[in-house]
Amino acid sequence: MRERFPDALAAFHDDPVSGHLPGGEDPQAAADRFTACLDDIVTRHPDGRVMVVAHTTAIRLVLCRYLSLPLRDYRRVFPSVRNCALTEIELTDGSVALLEFNTPLVGAIGAPGGGHRSRTTHAH
Repeated sequence: MRERFPDALAAFHDDPVSGHLPGGEDPQAAADRFTACLDDIVTRHPDGRVMVVAHTTAIRLVLCRYLSLPLRDYRRVFPSVRNCALTEIELTDGSVALLEFNTPLVGAIGAPGGGHRSRTTHAH
């Protein structure tokens, strides 16, 4: 990227939303799509707990959206999300609570303990 697309990379580092990388999905559109998906899940399961699996960037974007943070700050506010980590949010009557963020799954395959543990995210 540095050698072939230095200007695009600089724009991305300056503002990863308005300067998103060529060929990639517009982060604004991704946040809209994922937020709509989660809102639909809440409508379909108003009293339930639902596990949603998503890419790390989608998670960071939707957290910014739900927590009223500027989307352009998703990489700064949430600099990394572990693979196979738990992020738990509660969506209730239009309000959002971040209950857990980026927590490694203890006992997951490849993790210390080697067993399985299932967790879900709140969606009600």
